[in-house]
Amino acid sequence: MKISDQQIVNCLSDDGEFALSNPLFKPRAEQQQMAVAVNQAIQKGDNLVVEAGTGVGKTFAYLLPALLSGKQVVVSTGTKNLQEQLFKRDLPAILKILKLNPRTALLKGRNNYLCLYRLENTLASGRLPDPSAVKQLNVVNRWRDKTVTGDLGDLSTLPENASILPLVTSTTDNCLNQDCPFIDECHLAIAREKARKAKVLVVNHHLLLADLVLKEDGFGELLPDTDIFVIDEAHHLSKIAYQFYGNSLTSRQVTELCKEVELEYRTQVTDSRDLLLESERLAKEVKEFRLALPNFDIKEEWKYDQKRQASIELLINKINVLTEVVKVNSTRTKALESCFERLLKFKQTLLDFTDQQQDMKPRINWYETNRNGFRLNSTPLDVAELFQASRSRYSDSSWIMTSATLTVNDNFEHYVNELGWQQVNQCCLPSSFDYHNQSYLYVPRNLPSPNHQAHTTAVVEAALPLLQVAHGRAFLLFTSHRALKVAAEKLRGYEVFNCLVQGEASKDELLTRFVAEENSVLVATGSFWEGVDVSGRDLALVVIDKLPFAPPDDPILNAKITRCRQNKGNPFYELQIPDAVLTLKQGVGRLIRSVKDKGVVAICDARIVGKEYGGMFINSLPDMKRTREESKVVEFLATYLAEEEAE
Repeated sequence: MKISDQQIVNCLSDDGEFALSNPLFKPRAEQQQMAVAVNQAIQKGDNLVVEAGTGVGKTFAYLLPALLSGKQVVVSTGTKNLQEQLFKRDLPAILKILKLNPRTALLKGRNNYLCLYRLENTLASGRLPDPSAVKQLNVVNRWRDKTVTGDLGDLSTLPENASILPLVTSTTDNCLNQDCPFIDECHLAIAREKARKAKVLVVNHHLLLADLVLKEDGFGELLPDTDIFVIDEAHHLSKIAYQFYGNSLTSRQVTELCKEVELEYRTQVTDSRDLLLESERLAKEVKEFRLALPNFDIKEEWKYDQKRQASIELLINKINVLTEVVKVNSTRTKALESCFERLLKFKQTLLDFTDQQQDMKPRINWYETNRNGFRLNSTPLDVAELFQASRSRYSDSSWIMTSATLTVNDNFEHYVNELGWQQVNQCCLPSSFDYHNQSYLYVPRNLPSPNHQAHTTAVVEAALPLLQVAHGRAFLLFTSHRALKVAAEKLRGYEVFNCLVQGEASKDELLTRFVAEENSVLVATGSFWEGVDVSGRDLALVVIDKLPFAPPDDPILNAKITRCRQNKGNPFYELQIPDAVLTLKQGVGRLIRSVKDKGVVAICDARIVGKEYGGMFINSLPDMKRTREESKVVEFLATYLAEEEAE
């Protein structure tokens, strides 16, 4: 349907459909500009990348023209939480306003859906990983007759990390697809069928890429013929693409297969004891292989040497033996047939790690370890061509990429190049919030170098006067777990604040306590730099310990740096700074979440003002007042919080 730009603006004006349906709606010029840009891209069949700062209202800005077009739409999000919010709150709200009723669907990854076949097998085996799994299994079994969707996210009494989940959900590896005896009742198959028939489909980036690279070919293509792809939280897409265009093998994958083979022996093929013996031997060899790797958590490039060659060969030999035994019995059950095919894939992945010519390939082999297991990874150094080749099936569709963090120094080049976009319209919109009057950017003086061992302690000491005047109400965001632990210990030593530390409780529990409890300070890293939304007086201060450059032990980054240098490039400016800028923008974005919010961002790294490249960071952030004077930010916080108390 042909929709004019004026129609779009009218909908979002002070007397348009949105304002008439919601008295709290306020027209925003940035939202109107984004909606017009999206509409033009859709009408012309173009691709568009949009950075829209906090408060623009980008969800309605892309949904409005997409829905009015009457075309087939897929919206992809970076996180499951946003996917739920979009489907259950935002999409119904705008459809009601526009008086539209297209068929909609929500599709999640297979590990979110109850697998009836796996449930039955687990019940029959009676073999569970721990005592808590017994109770969890009973909860799931009672729920199976009540659920319509099979979405385990609806089972609120089941913890997100429940140990029973791998035993009642399927993976690409162990799914029997059309050969499953429960195929007619399969919750995943039903959800995918609804997705194919939907006019508007909400997925996540993992599912989108699974479709593009045909990872899930057991059910055919996941997504329908789509006219419009909207990629929300688009800054996540390239990182996830590296996972999908690479290969990996984990200790858990192998041990889970061994358990499946054992289960088939105990329940279906009881006359072939070799299945049990060889699966146990392979499981033991997996443990031996882990012991041959460093005994601490590590990520590093896989370097060829004789010792590692020997350990890989031992693992391959045990896989070969089990493969032959499973092959003999593979026609007896569908599960064993699946196990046979997976064992062949495991072997092929391992063979890549015996290749002495790996340095000549545009990929990097690397591994990571934790206390109980390992993961072997083979990752491409560039996903641009791979992504665009996969996307070619949808080359006639409009692709709309949007996020609050896509530009570096007001430039899209880094993002566009990473995914290989050749022809793409660009639109950069500032936040709708008044950052200049709502916030301060504070860089404390006289801190030691970020690499100095006393830096973390100095960060806490510099933050203390601000924490005292704000009565907590602060996020302290760190770039490493080591710094987080040092800061938490230092902060707790004051015995003043309610110190909440990442890792000591779930993310949701920490955020709930942060809002509910007095004098709260959340000490965190990693996942708390983005996707966390605490507004109002509950959060008045965000302290960032240093510019978030990627750690020096990142094997993929190191391989990219080496390649960049070989190509006569400057990896610091071309790779490291852009990634750090985008991460910093996410961290800073935690502070101002509404038009009434005020507060201070303290960046405890003098490089942002003392180094020439610091300007790239400053120019990429919102227009906050800037100061290095502690007294100014203390006064600002005190005034703001006094006003809040008076209201």
